[in-house]
Amino acid sequence: GARLIPVGKRPEGEWAPRVLDPNAYVERASPVFARDGFFEKEVARSTETFGHIVHAFSTYEARRKADDKEPFLRGINSIQLVNDGTRWAIVTVFWEAESDAVKVPAKYLPK
Repeated sequence: GARLIPVGKRPEGEWAPRVLDPNAYVERASPVFARDGFFEKEVARSTETFGHIVHAFSTYEARRKADDKEPFLRGINSIQLVNDGTRWAIVTVFWEAESDAVKVPAKYLPK
């Protein structure tokens, strides 16, 4: 039941989420990743915890090749997790890539 939800600008000009299950995400992203390469690395994280739930803001950088000097993309993953008493499971990964319109705030960048 996990969901992967990128936020992006639609052709009509509005910003909106696109809700995908893991299989739909793999189907959508695999051809692009296979053709262009994609290596994502977490560079900073902040978390909030209450009981059996955690919310994490995970700042990422993405590269086409693992050894690329500069990222071609960065943004923030908003990750929700739940603990069932035995293990942690990801419920949702909701993200937005940085753009000219939306920059990653300094408080979410590496210190």
